[in-house]
Amino acid sequence: MPSCPFIERVPKNVAENLRWRRGLRVKAMHDKGLQQALFDACMEDVLFWFNFAMWVFEPRAAVKIKPFVTWEHQDPAIVTIDEAITRSEETQESVDVTVDKSRAQGGTYIYLDVGLRRWLRDPMFSMGLVTRNEDLVDSRTDSDTLIWKLAWQIERLPAWMLPEGFSLKEHRSLSDHSILNPANGATIVGYAAGQDVGRGGRKSVFACDEIGAKDFIKGGKDEAVMESLHDVTNCIILCSTHGGDTGVFYDAANDTDGNGVKVVLDWKDNPLQSKNAYVVREGVPVAARPEEQVAVKRYHKGHPDILRRLERKGHQVEGKFRSPWYDMRCLRPKATPRLIARELDRNPRGAVGKVFDTTVLDRMKEQCCRPPVWRGRVVYDNETLEVKGLVRQESGPLELWFDPGMDHSPPPGRYGVGCDISAGGSGEYSSNSVGCGIDRMTGEQVLQYTVMGMMGTKFARLMVALSKWLDNAYLGWEDSGVAKPFAREVLEVIGYGNVYYREADTVGDRKRTRKPGWWPGSDDAKGTLFEDMCLAMDEDRFFPRSADFIAECGEYEWEDGKIVHRPTKRAGVHGKAHGDRCVAGGVAWLLCEDRPAVLQDGEERPPRKIPIGSIAWFEQQEGAERRRFTDDEPQMELRDLLRLP
Repeated sequence: MPSCPFIERVPKNVAENLRWRRGLRVKAMHDKGLQQALFDACMEDVLFWFNFAMWVFEPRAAVKIKPFVTWEHQDPAIVTIDEAITRSEETQESVDVTVDKSRAQGGTYIYLDVGLRRWLRDPMFSMGLVTRNEDLVDSRTDSDTLIWKLAWQIERLPAWMLPEGFSLKEHRSLSDHSILNPANGATIVGYAAGQDVGRGGRKSVFACDEIGAKDFIKGGKDEAVMESLHDVTNCIILCSTHGGDTGVFYDAANDTDGNGVKVVLDWKDNPLQSKNAYVVREGVPVAARPEEQVAVKRYHKGHPDILRRLERKGHQVEGKFRSPWYDMRCLRPKATPRLIARELDRNPRGAVGKVFDTTVLDRMKEQCCRPPVWRGRVVYDNETLEVKGLVRQESGPLELWFDPGMDHSPPPGRYGVGCDISAGGSGEYSSNSVGCGIDRMTGEQVLQYTVMGMMGTKFARLMVALSKWLDNAYLGWEDSGVAKPFAREVLEVIGYGNVYYREADTVGDRKRTRKPGWWPGSDDAKGTLFEDMCLAMDEDRFFPRSADFIAECGEYEWEDGKIVHRPTKRAGVHGKAHGDRCVAGGVAWLLCEDRPAVLQDGEERPPRKIPIGSIAWFEQQEGAERRRFTDDEPQMELRDLLRLP
């Protein structure tokens, strides 16, 4: 590279690089001319700086501290970021950099170490760092914080490279999250995300760490930061993996018309992670590099079930670039296809494969699913919406996984009822309106109501009746277009108050407001709903009882970044309102997480209401009557209470 005249002299083998570094540093201890030459080489050649002076702390590895020997795909990223800062300073024009990266590519160390070199070299250089919250900005002991990483690198510089009079103890401020170069006035300062980041100040460059993360996107933190930084600097570095298909980072990564620069750090270009890479063609693994075919064949011979395991977890196998490292990442707990697509494949729109982990669904079907204890219809007063009774019916729409009392009462509990409302209709491929009830104390599914062709207003009255019956259950629904009549009936006509509200942005304003129902604004939102529910099943927090519910979960797939219900799409009606058990269950579980009702230590589950007139009721009355007598007084028998002959 023209701007890096000395990098060709640097050994890139880690062991050789370490010996080379040590040899030069030992010689430089007693050679001021060599010290100056090495310092000048670092200041002139940014890649020489990395490969001679910088280190990497990797707590996951057996050897925790390693020399920063740059990978081939990191070199152009480093040079691009460094040149962007120079160009923004020289032209006084905006030159922003978007670093679109897979996880574990060293992106954070790259922009920090680029800034550290300029902190040493450039008088009055000033760098700002933004991260999601204050806990990630600086700490004396937490290696995950940004300023800690810089201080750790400075400690490993040879003494002759440090600024004259510099002391970390004196010139690093934990309260201000800053490091000062006393010799030239350069500073590096860290900030937590907020609306006033850097406002009123000026910086040579600002780096935003993981600005594509959900924590940044939620509540518009990313937009607030960018708005605040607009006039603070001419160079903003956005370094992140994708947390979704919205927000500042997503827009920047997909912007082809702006004046910014895009840098890609992909795991496929990482020599360690892509080692023995392969592509499955018609069921046969073929090495991506011919010289690795023997190793690829050996890997699959030693792991004969690897492709089957990947497919069962929902990951795409056929035609996809994979490697042993990538396979192990896909098979880790909680590694859903969508998570892998975002964090490793740089695919913010999702994934290709099953939405639900098939292994989890199979376990739920075997261990949790069972026929309903009671099935039939519910009879309720259409004005008061009080349940008057239950009528058994073999194929009735109401399924219960508890036995109602003699007066048709449910067990006492704290319930959540999630609803998905269909557009109506009664054709072969028409969708159902579904209500799903979960005991929020135990995570057990207790109720499912499935009906086709019912109008939204009538379904609303039915769901409120069931919610009132379930001790005034916490009620929520998917807030789609077809659900508007349902919502109006619940809120405005009936006035049922125990309803789920979500946080939402006010149109044209930064203020937050609360709106009823769960908003399926994107496939990303639906993916989160489903994956949270699948994770709860995997961790034995949610216990589904309906086999039909589990079957529907297995029918959802990712396709081109969108969630499709495979049977519905095959029928040619994909895209129409599809109210079903899976969405209703997802909303019901959302209610459980939004308002958990966990029994505290020593707390007992509320006793079930005993139906008046039942044997248990008479026994309860007998016990109460007995307690009225003293020990020496005769106690009345149950037959006396009942006046039986």
